[in-house]
Amino acid sequence: MKLEELKIPESGEKIVVDPGNGGTVVSLILGKAEKELLRNDSEDEYLENPLFRGRFLFPFNDRIPEGKYNFQGVDYQLPVNNPDDGSSIHGFMYNKKVEVLQSGGTDLSVRWHTVESSIPGYPFALSLTMDFHLSPGGLNIDFTVRNEGRRTAPFALGWHSYFLTESGSKVIADFPCFFDIDSSFLPVGDCIPAKGPGFDFSQGTVLEGKSLDHTFVSPRNGTVILDNREYRIRIVQENFPFTQLYIPPEGDSIAIEPITSKPNSFNSSKVLTLSPGNVYTAAVRIECLDKEMQ
Repeated sequence: MKLEELKIPESGEKIVVDPGNGGTVVSLILGKAEKELLRNDSEDEYLENPLFRGRFLFPFNDRIPEGKYNFQGVDYQLPVNNPDDGSSIHGFMYNKKVEVLQSGGTDLSVRWHTVESSIPGYPFALSLTMDFHLSPGGLNIDFTVRNEGRRTAPFALGWHSYFLTESGSKVIADFPCFFDIDSSFLPVGDCIPAKGPGFDFSQGTVLEGKSLDHTFVSPRNGTVILDNREYRIRIVQENFPFTQLYIPPEGDSIAIEPITSKPNSFNSSKVLTLSPGNVYTAAVRIECLDKEMQ
């Protein structure tokens, strides 16, 4: 399946999307400096998908231990797709073909759906439509989840976007609080105010040497900024109540993930649900700001 490329010829800005692998964002170049913003897989890594770089996470994000969950009094068993810890991870759209509804110029619309028999342990029919719009200096992605079936369904949604970092890179975000994690990297306990050392990003925190794989409650204004030497990336989230921050072992990037739910949400009393015919909408905007223009 061919890659879809949206571009603005006058500025060199573009986004490359792979409909053959869940709409994965393969490349994103924004800003007057025409910089690649994303850390994605090498050619050898791409199909192996070791860190889910650029992948969309649906119908759930992050881990469900052993793939087991209970919904409305019924036990379900999802396929285990993470042999490292025996969990189900990041949904099942990430390597599936999505339908291209519209493509041309600076706009792309794709859709993927589950059916009641397509995923063992997930007998629900949901569709996810993603609308990409590229404009000078920015990318908008609008998400629409619709319950196409006859049963109320649990769901969650996220984007595993890795942004390139360098020495001295900072994250700036006024996160209200974050969750501690257990040995399985699952959030535990109450949300801890993000004012203590290591987790207060409100004034900008240098990423070098940090270890992060934590869930934060998203800032009230929905904005997270990655400050690199020559440019800033501004990520604005709408209807994504949580943000996952993850720094991979190589330390050359940070995953700033808009997510609708904490990991293991299907086993939470606060699991998101959709009734038949209802929709859930969310959006992300990515902007690249040249520092001399700010």
